[in-house]
Amino acid sequence: MTLFGLTPFADLSVAQLIMLFAVFSGAFFVKGIFGYGAVPLLIVAGSFVVEPHHAVVLAELTNFMTHIQYMPEGIARGQRTLVIRLGIFLLPSIAVGVWVFAKLDGAALSMLAGAVILGSLFADWRGLLDPVAPWVRNNARVAAPVFGVIAGLISGIIGAGAVSFISLFVRMFAPDRHGFRATIILVTATILAWRTLALGIAGQVTLTIALEALLLLPGGAVAGLLGARVAKRLIDANFFSAYRILLMFGATLMFYRGAAAL
Repeated sequence: MTLFGLTPFADLSVAQLIMLFAVFSGAFFVKGIFGYGAVPLLIVAGSFVVEPHHAVVLAELTNFMTHIQYMPEGIARGQRTLVIRLGIFLLPSIAVGVWVFAKLDGAALSMLAGAVILGSLFADWRGLLDPVAPWVRNNARVAAPVFGVIAGLISGIIGAGAVSFISLFVRMFAPDRHGFRATIILVTATILAWRTLALGIAGQVTLTIALEALLLLPGGAVAGLLGARVAKRLIDANFFSAYRILLMFGATLMFYRGAAAL
């Protein structure tokens, strides 16, 4: 299929294309519920259909395009001061991370992405940062640079795991469900906008991948709206547990595949 002189999904079979659309719809359904969580699933599952760099850039563009629909809630309920504190340190570290991303080969990127996703999920699941929560709340000006720089590097290099890491910090200041979701929406918007620009400057965004993202956009947008509608009816604890197990399994396979290719 050729559109505007470009051939999207040129190397994919019909079955692979259907799988890719299913992955993106499911991932954005998850994001519609929680305000984040699409990108790890997109990269873990997407990298089994397209090569890792392609999966990362495609996930970034579609995530950026679909995120606009959540912004009214983020602006209305999110903690903007907290987001600004994080953003000051997120932006330069994302730029450094994108530069590293462009230098990595597919196998190394696959291993690194798998390891970081596993690490961030394990830390969140086991509550490893819970003991330092009181100190973080009382020293936000010191803690914000640490979380911002680390999350920015994760986002720039991998494109996944950064918001999961930042969520550990945000949850300490926005423990209620709605405030947490809205603040995460604003943080994610900051990361997505800057990282998309950085990827474009680094030459990672091609017209073909941009067209592919546009073709995946309708299904992702509809799935996101459906996820937002059922958000109030879902039991968070059960869903988060199933989501983490799925991602841990996929990230382990991703790491193993990268290691086997070295």
